[in-house]
Amino acid sequence: MKLKNMKALVLTTPKNIKNLMKTQFAKPEGKAGQFFTLAMNVFNFKLYNAVYNFVPKQPGARILDVGYGNGDTLKRLDEKLDATFYGIDISQDMKVLATKANARAVATEKMFLSVGDVEAMPYEDGYFDCVYTINTIYFWKDADRAMDEIVRTLKDGGRFICGFYSKAYFERSEKYQYEGETYYTTGELKALAQKHGFENAKIKVVDEKRFMYCLVGEK
Repeated sequence: MKLKNMKALVLTTPKNIKNLMKTQFAKPEGKAGQFFTLAMNVFNFKLYNAVYNFVPKQPGARILDVGYGNGDTLKRLDEKLDATFYGIDISQDMKVLATKANARAVATEKMFLSVGDVEAMPYEDGYFDCVYTINTIYFWKDADRAMDEIVRTLKDGGRFICGFYSKAYFERSEKYQYEGETYYTTGELKALAQKHGFENAKIKVVDEKRFMYCLVGEK
């Protein structure tokens, strides 16, 4: 981010900062989107590592990232796994960033990035070995519909991974809470996964002190 843009961000009011954060966390765009996605790469590093621990490692797996942002997690996984990667994000600006960050993988058709919504994904039934998402579930307008889409696009036996901060994280203060977002306890998210047919749904502790967890379930 250029100095003048950083200065404008620093000088804005607390209320405006909160509104900006709400907008950018849900749909990163422009210079502010670049800044906030870089910040999220740092703050969510443990969740990224957790996803790597739980994704399938078999050669040739098809893996989908829902809400790929600037493409950092995809890049890390691509460097370690012999898989084909897909991504869907609602931000066109993030597609541009993620494509630049993963130019080699995109050029060699090892990675395919799309703009779209988790509630209506443009993929065939039973296509993926794994679908993962990190810190996007709070923004889903219809969680049941989104989960139905994830189930639809997963193969039988495919794995769903959801990295998230529990409701307790946001309940610490009103400044962490945003109108229109939905937060989940570990039990509530596990119940949502079970409702949609995920077997062996488990909550994995990533960093309990920071309220960081991963839901892992199989279709």
